[in-house]
Amino acid sequence: MGWPTPQDYNEAVQNPKLAFADLELQMGRPELTPLGLPRPITGGFASVYKLQCPQRMWAVRCFLRQFHDHERRYAAISEHLTRLRLPYTVGFTFLRDGIRVRGQWCPILKMEWVQGEPLSAFIERYLGNRSTLLSLARRWVEMVKALQQASIAHGDLQHGNVLVVDGELRLIDYDGMYVPALSGECSHEVGHRNYQHPLRTESDFGPYLDNFSAWVIYVSLIALAIDPGLWKQFGGGDESLLFRRRDFEQPQASDVLRALERHRDEQLRSAIALFKSLLYLGPRDVPSLDGQIPPTTVGAETGRTDSGSWIEDYVKPVRKTPPVDAVRRDPLGSTWILDHLEPSPTRAVSFRNSAAPERFVLALSAMLVAVLLWAVPGLESWLLDSLLVALLNLTLWIYRFRCDPSVREASDLRRGLKEVADHIRATDRDIEVMNREKTKLQNDKAAEQARLMKEQKKLEAQEKKEIDGCQANLQSTMSSINTRRRTLNQQQADALRRIQNDIGAKVAALDAQIATLNQGETKELSQTLQARQQQHIAAYLRRFSLERASIPGIGPAFKARLISSGFHTAADVDYYRARGVRGIGPTRAHSLADWRSDLEAQARRTMPSALSHGEAATIRAKYEGQRRTLELRRGSEQQRQRREEDNIRAQHRPLLEQLDQEEKAANARTQTAISEVRARYAQQYHAIRESDSKLAHDTASKLREIDGKIGEARRKLFGLHWGKERLRRQLSPYVGIRFPKYVKRVFFGSQAA
Repeated sequence: MGWPTPQDYNEAVQNPKLAFADLELQMGRPELTPLGLPRPITGGFASVYKLQCPQRMWAVRCFLRQFHDHERRYAAISEHLTRLRLPYTVGFTFLRDGIRVRGQWCPILKMEWVQGEPLSAFIERYLGNRSTLLSLARRWVEMVKALQQASIAHGDLQHGNVLVVDGELRLIDYDGMYVPALSGECSHEVGHRNYQHPLRTESDFGPYLDNFSAWVIYVSLIALAIDPGLWKQFGGGDESLLFRRRDFEQPQASDVLRALERHRDEQLRSAIALFKSLLYLGPRDVPSLDGQIPPTTVGAETGRTDSGSWIEDYVKPVRKTPPVDAVRRDPLGSTWILDHLEPSPTRAVSFRNSAAPERFVLALSAMLVAVLLWAVPGLESWLLDSLLVALLNLTLWIYRFRCDPSVREASDLRRGLKEVADHIRATDRDIEVMNREKTKLQNDKAAEQARLMKEQKKLEAQEKKEIDGCQANLQSTMSSINTRRRTLNQQQADALRRIQNDIGAKVAALDAQIATLNQGETKELSQTLQARQQQHIAAYLRRFSLERASIPGIGPAFKARLISSGFHTAADVDYYRARGVRGIGPTRAHSLADWRSDLEAQARRTMPSALSHGEAATIRAKYEGQRRTLELRRGSEQQRQRREEDNIRAQHRPLLEQLDQEEKAANARTQTAISEVRARYAQQYHAIRESDSKLAHDTASKLREIDGKIGEARRKLFGLHWGKERLRRQLSPYVGIRFPKYVKRVFFGSQAA
């Protein structure tokens, strides 16, 4: 029997007492549809039924696919979860013989029923309630961090597997869960396509497994908290919160990413810039929400074995870090996530140097210009003096502006931002060059393989032509041999047919005579037996006198008339003759006939069923002599026919055997010739395969080297994007540190940037 289908499970669950081996589940009642049938929640991996049992509610997971290690995996998961007792998981029991379907026991998972609201439904209900969604985002970060610290990866974080129960998060569906005891295994699934890294495969199975999907859900929560209209704009709730797989595969063509990058909210733009940079990494390299990079990546790429902040590994510090009071706290450090959850305004940075010297020099310059105008009258001289004084003041202001610490800090940040942007462009160019090199390698490989394939096909055509020639020669030889064989067979058949027509006709005539004798014997035996039986019946009927018989309607008077008409015994009774006797009529004639019939029936029960041995022997002896004579003649003719047929076959056998030998020799010569041809071409095929194998090996080695460099460059690019965003956010408080603001400050005394 094949593995059960959802319909099979539906039929089984209708009768829990017969379906389940667990005593508690036997007492349960499944939740029903309006049609009175069990209501399943069916996914790609299992059908889940809600059973109301006397003590509590249970969820029964019936697997739609069979895996040999189901029990071992769930045992490892159960042991790990039971030991840790996290508030985000539910208890379960794996039952190997859980449910009987069509007479076969199948495993099930008996889980606590969690009465909660799916994540997507909860978000839709609280759209527009910023604080609730931000609080949910904070709880999400806490849950992901707790799972990370417990070395657990759910494997399929998505809206349907996350329930909100009284404001707290609970996880269900542990089919793809990773725990340390399963290290080195592969996953049986790759999770919901709209929440998983597009490059994830079944071989990706480790503590890093939830990192990407955790980011997807977290960023979706932040975006929807800031702008609830995104839900309707991009079809939230339709198998996703905001993002879909195509957004991860083609981020440059993603409408939702483009809209979020252009959003009016700066923090949302920042979060999306950070999230988008994750797409440069592979599934194993994506950092977790708590700022920890996967240990495998840290060890492989940075040479570190301790778990440190992935920011420290990937984002290189700028040449000069602003003072502590310039930025309230590092927006991309370990607390940046909480900054997004509870954003607080960043204090704008002001100029730090006093403007008193500039104002003093400005006042002194104004006085000097006035004195010069009084001492040396004339417009032309005044304009020249004023221009000279203005240039001196402007030079002082520029010098003093550049000496201000805030200006130097902003300049360092802008210089660092430019350097990072230059590095990003350079890294993009490097990646593009490596991709072109990779494409060229692949194209060269494809071209060389096409050339080798063309050469092989040419050799195959030549080999086929030579083999076809060998087989054509064989066909010609075989045609000649078959023609001669047909001639010999025809001659032999004609000779055998003549014998059959001559002697066979005589044998057939003798067979017909024997058959006629047998029929005559059988007929005579049958006729003799019938005569003996008729004699017995007639003798039996003559024993019953009409005069002494008691026949309804036939009294003494009628008997006298009948006797006088020749009816003395039952053997004399005849229906039609009796009707001719005066006064008898049809009724009395029938009575007479019935009397005779009853007596005749009694006679038949005692009549002989076979001839006596002597009578039968006499009849058979009469025919036996004739039959023996005919059979002897037939046997003699048959022996003569066989002798003559054997002589004919003996005459043709050596000739036919000679043809068989010629045929075998021709086949052997042809096979030898074909083998020589194939051996000759096999060497050339081997040389082509060797070339192809070497090409594949060399190309794969080069591609691995290039892929390694591309991966390293992508990780570098990822770090550069984070660094760019970090510098951009650090630079945002310095937006007012500009020379026009500085001049305004000198003239009007404003300290605010």
